[in-house]
Amino acid sequence: MRSQAYADYWTLKWGDLLRSNRKFMSYKGMWAFREWLRQSIADNKPYDKLVQELLTSKGSTFENPAANFFLSARGPTAAMETTTQLFLGVRMVCAQCHDHPFEKWTQNQYFEMAAFFSAIGVRPGFESGEEVVYLKRVENELKHPKDGRVVNPRFLVASGTPPSIPAAAEGDRRPALVEWLTSRENPFFARAIVNRVWSYFFHRGIISPVDDIRASNPPVNEALLEALAEDFEEHDFDLQHLMRTITNSRVYQTTFRTNRWNRHDDRNFSHQIPRRLGAEPLADAIALATGVRFELPEMPEDYSAVQVPDPHVGKGGFLDLFGRPQREEPCECERRSDVSLPHALNLVNGPTLADAVSAPEGRIATLIRQGKSDRQLIENLHLATLSRPPTSQEMQVGVNHLKHSESRAAGAQDLLWALLNSNGFLFNR
Repeated sequence: MRSQAYADYWTLKWGDLLRSNRKFMSYKGMWAFREWLRQSIADNKPYDKLVQELLTSKGSTFENPAANFFLSARGPTAAMETTTQLFLGVRMVCAQCHDHPFEKWTQNQYFEMAAFFSAIGVRPGFESGEEVVYLKRVENELKHPKDGRVVNPRFLVASGTPPSIPAAAEGDRRPALVEWLTSRENPFFARAIVNRVWSYFFHRGIISPVDDIRASNPPVNEALLEALAEDFEEHDFDLQHLMRTITNSRVYQTTFRTNRWNRHDDRNFSHQIPRRLGAEPLADAIALATGVRFELPEMPEDYSAVQVPDPHVGKGGFLDLFGRPQREEPCECERRSDVSLPHALNLVNGPTLADAVSAPEGRIATLIRQGKSDRQLIENLHLATLSRPPTSQEMQVGVNHLKHSESRAAGAQDLLWALLNSNGFLFNR
C-alpha cells in the first residue's frame, strides 16, 4: 500500500478532517501542512505518533507544518472540541453551555478538557503568511464562564495510571493529554479510529455516526469493534494493517446483491450497499476513462482531483456539486455522497462529461486514429470504465449501435457516455 495513489487518497481524507484549508492557514502553510500529512501517510507513521505530533506541535507553521492544526482549531475550546471529536469520537460541543442532554458529559468536564490547551497562543511570524504557535507565559489559564474561577485540566475519563498534569506555570500540559489520549487503556482512542476506517470501506461505521460515540448510541456489533480495536493496538496503531484486516475479511468480500434474508438489512453488513464515488475519485475516474485531463485551475498539469490541496481549487464547479466538503468542520458529515437530480442532469448533459467524451485528444479519437476495429473499440471502452471486458450480449449491442450510427466516432461517444452513466461506473458496490 506504499503507492502514490494510496498516499494521495488518504491525504485527501485526513485533509478533510483536519481542515487543511487556506481559509484558516496561509497558502504556503496549507501546502506545507498537506505535504507533511502526505509524507506521514506515505511513511505509514503509527497513528498514535501522528496524533502526538499534531497535538503537541508548536513553532513556525512553515518550519513545523503540524502546527497548522492550531490554526483551524484556534483557541482552547475549539482545539478541545476538534480533538475529542476526531480522536475520541466524542462530541463535546453540547456541554459548553450546559451539561450534555444525552450523555454523561458535564459542562465542568468540557472546560476541564479545554484547559489542556489554555496556554496555546498564535502570533504572526517573520514571513508573509507565517504564524507561530507558542506557549503563553501570562493569561495562560482558562476561567469558567459561570463563576470566573480558574479551571484545572482533568482527563475526560479515568483509564490506567493517569499521567501527572503540570501547572500552567510549569510547562506544556499537552504531552500529558496526549499520553492519556493515546494510551491503550483509553476506552475511546483505538475504537474511534477503527470505527472511522471501517466506515470508509462500508456504508456506515459499526457505530454511526462515527464521531458520536456515546452510551445511548451503541455499536451494532460490540464484539467486532472490540476485536478490531485490540488487533489495532497489538500492531502498534498501524493504519495499513487495519486496512488490510478489513479488506481481507469475509464481510468486505460480500456482494451487493441481496437475498430474501438480508434484502432489508442496512446495519449488520450482511451485504455491500452501493455507494456513489466521492467527488474527487469520480472526477479522476472520468478523466481516466475518457483520456482527458480534468481541469484544475492553478494546479500543475499532472495533478489529479484527489491531489487537490483544498476546496478553493475549482470552487463552485463539478467537485462541489458532487459533494466535496468545504473543510469548515471536523466532521464526516461535510462530505456528501447522495444522489440527486442536479447530479443526474450534470452527468447526462453537463459540460464535464460532454467535453471529455468528444475531445479530439481523448480516448475515442485516439483509438479511431489507431485503426482499432469495432470490437476492439467496444472492449477498450468497457475496460476503461467498468474494468472488465464486455459480455457477449454487450458486445453485440455495441457492434449493432456502431453499425447504425451516423459515424463510428458518434456511436462510440454514445457508448462511452452510457457506460459513464451506468451504476457499475458511478458506484462502489
